[in-house]
Amino acid sequence: MTPRQETIYKWGLYTLVTLLCCVSQGLVLQYVKVLGVFPFIYPILAAVLSTLEGPLSGMIYSLALGVICDLTISAPIPCFYTLIFPLAGLLAGTLARSVLSSGFLSALVTSAAAFLLTGAFHGLIFFFISRPAWAETAAVCGRELAVSIPWVLPVYFLFRFVCRRCFQKQSTRS
Repeated sequence: MTPRQETIYKWGLYTLVTLLCCVSQGLVLQYVKVLGVFPFIYPILAAVLSTLEGPLSGMIYSLALGVICDLTISAPIPCFYTLIFPLAGLLAGTLARSVLSSGFLSALVTSAAAFLLTGAFHGLIFFFISRPAWAETAAVCGRELAVSIPWVLPVYFLFRFVCRRCFQKQSTRS
């Protein structure tokens, strides 16, 4: 396979894994309420892939994921996730490349950071529309993080499987 075909193959597999996670979110997870919230895996997807692929690729993936989220779920403002997820991807990719090693612990930390970034921007939006709700926003963000963080494990291993499978293909070609 040419390098271009390998890249298309890898990102095609990432797309299939993302689609699987999105379908799981829409058909199952949004109906599982714990502590008054349901697991929200989209920030985890953005953070984990950015941890494995780096800041630039992660930011582009997160931008596409944000567009999908904005088209399929409601948000406090139009294009909310399209604006937030690329920042989360850039943050996660940068942390994984410069501060942390890109392993499971890094995916866990960057996923938590993505949730905190999303929660902080929710709080800012409420602040700007004259509804200061920092305490409520922080409580919801904390509960959502606690309920969602166990999903980092399967998401990380799915994305890592794709990453390693494609790396092996590149290694055998050389």
